[in-house]
Amino acid sequence: MISKEEVDTLLLQFKRAQGYCKKAIHPSRKPTMEELMMEPTRFYSGASGYAYQTLEMAINTLELHL
Repeated sequence: MISKEEVDTLLLQFKRAQGYCKKAIHPSRKPTMEELMMEPTRFYSGASGYAYQTLEMAINTLELHL
C-alpha cells in the first residue's frame, strides 16, 4: 500500500510540473538580464527537466511498492 502522504506528495509534484509545462516560454536568442535571472522552470527546458524528475520520482515510488 502507498501511504496517503506519499500519494499527496506525488499529486502535488504532478500538479506543479503540469503548471510549469503549461506556462513555459521559449527563451530569447539574446536573453536580457531579466530573463537570465528568471526561475529556470519558466522556460521549456527547465519545465521539461522538472517534469522528468517528477516522473522519475513517481516511477521509483511505484516500483518500491510493487
